[in-house]
Amino acid sequence: MTERSFRWRLPEMAIALLALASSGVGIVNRFAYDDRYVVEQNAVVHSLHGWWRGFAMSYWGQEWGGDGYRPITILAFRLEWAIGHGAPQVFHAANILLYVAASVLVFVLARKILPLQAAWLAAALFAVHPVHVEAVANIVGQSELLVACAFLGATILYLRDRMRGDLRPRTAALIAVLYALGCFSKEHAITLPAILIAAELTVIPDTRGTRDRVARLRPFYLGLIAIALAFVAARSVVLADHNFGGFAPFTPFSTLHISARDRILTALGVVPEWMRLFFWPARLSSDYGPPDIEIAQGVSVSQLPGVLLLVAIVALAVVLRRRQRAISFGICFTALSLLPSSNFVLPAGIVLAERTLFLPSVGAMLVIGALSVVATDALRARLENARTAALSIWVLALVLLVLGGVRSASRTKVWHDNEVLLRQAVIDAPRSYHAHFMLGGWDFERKQLRVGEVELKKALSLFPYDPYMSFGLAEQYSSVGMCRAAVPLYRWSRGLNPGTPRTVSYATCLLEVGEYDAAKAEALEVIRTGGNLTVPRRVIFWADSAKAAGRSVAKAGGAAQVEMSGGRGNPPESMQKATPKPRSGTEN
Repeated sequence: MTERSFRWRLPEMAIALLALASSGVGIVNRFAYDDRYVVEQNAVVHSLHGWWRGFAMSYWGQEWGGDGYRPITILAFRLEWAIGHGAPQVFHAANILLYVAASVLVFVLARKILPLQAAWLAAALFAVHPVHVEAVANIVGQSELLVACAFLGATILYLRDRMRGDLRPRTAALIAVLYALGCFSKEHAITLPAILIAAELTVIPDTRGTRDRVARLRPFYLGLIAIALAFVAARSVVLADHNFGGFAPFTPFSTLHISARDRILTALGVVPEWMRLFFWPARLSSDYGPPDIEIAQGVSVSQLPGVLLLVAIVALAVVLRRRQRAISFGICFTALSLLPSSNFVLPAGIVLAERTLFLPSVGAMLVIGALSVVATDALRARLENARTAALSIWVLALVLLVLGGVRSASRTKVWHDNEVLLRQAVIDAPRSYHAHFMLGGWDFERKQLRVGEVELKKALSLFPYDPYMSFGLAEQYSSVGMCRAAVPLYRWSRGLNPGTPRTVSYATCLLEVGEYDAAKAEALEVIRTGGNLTVPRRVIFWADSAKAAGRSVAKAGGAAQVEMSGGRGNPPESMQKATPKPRSGTEN
């Protein structure tokens, strides 16, 4: 490398070092959260044998719902498992390297539409942005990183050629390959053609008429559409038992029977939170959900800030299309790449997750870079010394970079393992029921029964409409013989979701509390679903015997209750008060 080329590479090297400094501590992290199910406990990932079969398999295993379609991501996990023999450090190293690459690509992209200093600022802020921690420090966030690298590479290639003239065939082919890799890494890469069209309308200086431009670009875009259709077709075949979105809807949406209108209203309420996370991510959380995030059940004044922000953002993108093209393009980039996970178009499996903001944050940082140019020019007009104006901007930028880097590095440690992450989650989001639900499940897994019970009771008090949560607590109560506490929760779960699994434990508990007809009916349903028939047949025998004798199962020789907390065979008084009562209908 010559001295001149070294100097030209200094901005990229500085960006790479910033990304490494903000994320490198994650190399010591273990498997946490979804990593445990998608990677650590997923036998598919543990071997390269038959790797091509991954293109006919869902991202999540069938035992976890069979959601999603990301074969390139699964293939990357297979390779990393083979290289490190399952060591989490290899996966985290891959994420960190992909993050460094994405940050440098942001600089290259920004340099196409912004002056050097503004482009560097945009990429530097991206490299230390705290909202990226979830995507980088959590192994499953690798899908976000793979998409970002493919997406950014394709956009850079497109802008390079189109700013010089026509798109060359070789470039078009490379973009097509990157587009396919992105789509098969994670679904939201499908928005790339829309981003490129937004670039045509904003930052690409082509003086030819619209009809001529469309005619020249039509074959290229038809090719991208063909790739998108092929991806959707393959995904539809693999996820034939799912809706078009490919994921089970957000649980509160399902149990509250939220309409498409209310889903969109909920998304409107989330818009201010998106803006906060893009531009001032001081508070971060691994869990966003009700009641912390309001699930809309009709029009409410709480949606007004989101509506006003959304209208203002769209208006800015339109008004500035000619005067501040980079700002307009940045807004379009953010909005279009965020659309698939926003709940505006299709129901998503989340209401908000920081990892889904990784790619959209590129556009937000482009906006900040463009605004820095505007701010510098404005200060120069007011101050006599131009150097003072530039220095003021860079002092502010330095402060933001230090704050962002420190926050990102410290937040990365939170994702070290489940013990650290889940305990921090209830601190970060004390009003998110799901944070308490996850911590309670983790405590039960580690046999910390009393602590787990407290967390699940807290979750139920915050939001009692998750059938998996009440069913999970019922199973825990049943496993230790607390059937009087378990039965109302089983019944509540079944009321929320008639598809709640039929279990021998519920039938046994019904038998224990003297509901013999219900116990027999549940046992018969268990038999119809298959599996071990011995226990349900025994339940039916005891139910018939006890009913005929007119005496309790306990007197007839039933199993003794096992104490978990509170009195023998009875839930603690506090749990009785927290147990939800069945509803007669669904709130709208």
